[in-house]
Amino acid sequence: MQTYIRIHLMRMIFALAGAAALIMPSAIAWSAPPDLHTVVSEKDGIVHVQYASAGSVVGVSTDSAPAGVEILLPKGNPAPVRFDKTTDHGSVIELGPTKIGSLTVRLRITQRTPSLIERTLEVTAEKAQRCTFIFPLQTTLKGQFASFSGPATNRTLYDTVRGSAHTETFPVAMCRTSNRVFGIAADSPALWENRCQVMVDPEAQQMAILTGDGRAAYPLVIKPPEDARDTYQYQMDGWQSLAAGETRRFTTWVYLSAADNQYDAQVAFHLAVANAKGWNSSGLQAILRNTSYYLLRRNLMCDENNQPRSGKYIFVSGMSYGWKQWVSAGIFSALGLNDPEKTIEAYRAVFWNRIDYEGNAQLYLIWAVLAKRAGEEVNDMLDRKAYAFLREHEKDGFYVPPSLPGSPSPKGCKTYMDQLHYEDGDAPASDQGFECGAMMAAKELRLGATDEDIERTIAAYQSIFNAKKGFMPTSMKQQEILGQDTLYGATLTYAVFGRKVLTDEQVLTHYRTSEKAKSRFGLRVISAADGSLLPGNDGSYCSGGSWFFCDTGNYLLAGVHGLNAAEVDEKLIERIKLELVRHPAFNEDINTVTGEPHGNTPYADYSAYLWLRNELRQRAGQSGSDPVEEAIDRRLGVVKENGALILSHDIHAN
Repeated sequence: MQTYIRIHLMRMIFALAGAAALIMPSAIAWSAPPDLHTVVSEKDGIVHVQYASAGSVVGVSTDSAPAGVEILLPKGNPAPVRFDKTTDHGSVIELGPTKIGSLTVRLRITQRTPSLIERTLEVTAEKAQRCTFIFPLQTTLKGQFASFSGPATNRTLYDTVRGSAHTETFPVAMCRTSNRVFGIAADSPALWENRCQVMVDPEAQQMAILTGDGRAAYPLVIKPPEDARDTYQYQMDGWQSLAAGETRRFTTWVYLSAADNQYDAQVAFHLAVANAKGWNSSGLQAILRNTSYYLLRRNLMCDENNQPRSGKYIFVSGMSYGWKQWVSAGIFSALGLNDPEKTIEAYRAVFWNRIDYEGNAQLYLIWAVLAKRAGEEVNDMLDRKAYAFLREHEKDGFYVPPSLPGSPSPKGCKTYMDQLHYEDGDAPASDQGFECGAMMAAKELRLGATDEDIERTIAAYQSIFNAKKGFMPTSMKQQEILGQDTLYGATLTYAVFGRKVLTDEQVLTHYRTSEKAKSRFGLRVISAADGSLLPGNDGSYCSGGSWFFCDTGNYLLAGVHGLNAAEVDEKLIERIKLELVRHPAFNEDINTVTGEPHGNTPYADYSAYLWLRNELRQRAGQSGSDPVEEAIDRRLGVVKENGALILSHDIHAN
């Protein structure tokens, strides 16, 4: 039997006596950075696929899955997908096609980097067929098995659907030795009809990705009071259902990386996906864009009348929220992901009951402008309805949000920070910042807004500023409460329209006051003028928590209004490091008393930072590498080598 081992993008081939000779129980002499290569062999006319590094097999082929793929059909048991032919295209190996009943299956294996292998299974159905696929990965390594969140000591199945016994946002399984991690990762659940599971089995030395667990149909429902007004429902099951003539593709990645601990292993997953997808300018970009990518979902939900909702995709803010999308989550996550198809489909998924509360009407119009600039068709009916809603609730240029029917509190759900309370007739500064951008959007969309409307809205926003205290308060009527969600709308408005809506003095004064008052765990979304917690607040979520896009929005806007670029960078670096203390993931908020993450981790909306930072740097004429991204890479231990991001043991920084 002759075995072919691909070395350095398949350029070096040598023969060995047999694949079994590669399996060595002794310690492996690792290279730095590690290499990982596909091993293709043939046994009894069947192709076997293994993975080798430093002359030894680390991923083992088995008779139950010789190519690393199993199929499960209804009323059956998992069976191997066997291929009897291969085609070599240099850095790409193609297996098949092979027939399984009415299905035609192909497997493409691509060496993406010296330590990253991509496998894409292509399945075509001649007639309608339910099935699911399993991608097992057996390893010879002796180490700690884990999902993204942490170690697993027993066989555990993790799901990406809320309500499962064990859930994970990032579908990855890993085996970590003292200084390396070997892992397998799945593509975004959105591309697999939201069916994506991860299995970790330490006793069997095995990991696996599943495109569905074969379970029978069960209901997924979100209804009031969890959602204020709407019912979302869907009959979910554990199968991929292909129509006659349909082709599906399922991509997984096998990778090897340096890793001293679980945190490093988590970073290694981010880098592997980012290298495969090409959004790898930095570790920071990898983490934030991956977050949006893995919180993207197929929009499978139906309304209360069991009718499918529009839009192929939606963005979920975090796992606990289920398969629904706010306008804010949609625009912020879409900006971060920067994928035109996903952006427009998520935009199409918005419906009226998601627009008429908080800052959603303003954000919807701004999103419509960005979609139109990209050449997409916008929803003129919803645009006009959103604009009419804003004008209906305008008073002398102030946006005065109404109470939301069905809300747990009639004073809440008036800004993105839904639990903050505002009396009827009050104008929150958070909404007012977005209102300025919304009026500019309405003019560009030709909805009837005039220059005079824009000026009146800007004047109202500026008038909220508390010049005596030196900060932007949370609202027009709550002048003594320091608000840190108050400038983000101005930041987005400048990024989209290139116009300042506050004075330089106001923004820089607010910045200086806030820096004096901030906690050691970030700015508090609301606080007393001196930065202390308000009565009854505990330092988390809306009760004085630190929200990443509020803090960084302030710093980015301060740079627009004249703050030295080096100081802006310093503040951004400091704040981003707070997010990444426990995991390489961004938190819904940070408790400003304990420093503990609170809410969903990871949280998708914050990926908008990538777009904002890039837009503002371009508008400022800043070119070259981003000092913030460079500093965070040093913190994570990330370097770029031959166009790929890798972890290095030598450069971990505090």
